[in-house]
Amino acid sequence: MLQLNPTPPAPSRWRAILENDFFPGNRRRDIDGLRGLAIALVVLFHAGWLKGGFIGVDVFVVISGYFMGRSALMQHPFQPVRFVCRRLYRLLPALLCMVALVSAGMLWWVLQSDRADIAINGAYALVYLSNIWASGHVGYFQGQAVAYPFLHTWSLSLEMQFYAIIFVMALLLPLTRHRRLVLSAIFSASAAYCAHAWYTGDSQAYYNIFDRLWQFALGTMVWMLPRPKLPAAAANAVYAAAVAVIVGAGLFYPLSSACPSWMTVFPCSAVVLIIMLPDTQVGRWCLVPLSPLGVISYSVYLWHWPGIVVANYLLFFQVHGAMMAGVLALVMVVSLLSYVLVERTGLDYEDRAPVAARNRGAALLVAACLGLAAVLAYISHVSRVH
Repeated sequence: MLQLNPTPPAPSRWRAILENDFFPGNRRRDIDGLRGLAIALVVLFHAGWLKGGFIGVDVFVVISGYFMGRSALMQHPFQPVRFVCRRLYRLLPALLCMVALVSAGMLWWVLQSDRADIAINGAYALVYLSNIWASGHVGYFQGQAVAYPFLHTWSLSLEMQFYAIIFVMALLLPLTRHRRLVLSAIFSASAAYCAHAWYTGDSQAYYNIFDRLWQFALGTMVWMLPRPKLPAAAANAVYAAAVAVIVGAGLFYPLSSACPSWMTVFPCSAVVLIIMLPDTQVGRWCLVPLSPLGVISYSVYLWHWPGIVVANYLLFFQVHGAMMAGVLALVMVVSLLSYVLVERTGLDYEDRAPVAARNRGAALLVAACLGLAAVLAYISHVSRVH
């Protein structure tokens, strides 16, 4: 009797999408791993377990500049509407979900003065001006920072502000040589501004886009630099040294080395070296294992700080030790769900939707953020009045 081998069921569409996301064959997994290292540094710093983990933000900034250089400046012709829609679908759904859920879960039971500050911080976060609000209200490394569940969105605001700058550059400067000149000018002016802020001891410059533009520009300029041609052994040695610089900064940098500081030059330069040296054995050993964490790094960043803040509020003491480990474990679960159900869903829709529907959806996302921001601003106003 002829026996037919049953055809194995085709993998589900979502399974294929997630496998392609977490184990891609068409992009550099070591850069995903570098993002994973960066988010690990930031989370461990906020947990109080790592002295210099704040340097993870600087790593993120350089990586962001690198990806935006490819998406905007290296695309010919530049597609402005697609660029904007991709950024909006990438960032807004998860941010909107986080701010809405945390606000709904906190604002009704916190003290009235706290409610006013939390609500207005959330409003500024939704319009990507959180860094401006924070610079006038709270120091990032001060004890009261733990009272603000949306304080960490200052870096997302910086990122969106940089997107706006590079969007204008891509529109107005179609020639690569002009873009190179403008990027060099931005890098030099921002580095000088950052050096002045460091010299004068301006601690609130930590939130300032002008102090960070040189880091964004550094990542973007990678696309315009010649690639080094090194023997495999030399490339692995340089790569390993760059990873060691970033890890060492995370372990040993004091708070005084936070931006604005000349000490940030070393980890930022290390990121550039890693990006410019693909396909190294050291990268496959050290960073590729962290790539799944890098894939969900945006969701982890969004949720880890609200998780810590809410835990401190609910338990009436500074969470640490085993309790902090439990909070972070829960955060990882929530972050994974946020990535799969919110972040990935938005990007998948942006890929599949007809152009008109995609553009309408982007407009609705912006309207939803503005609407919730208005509601939160009103709650803050009413809380202060009463």
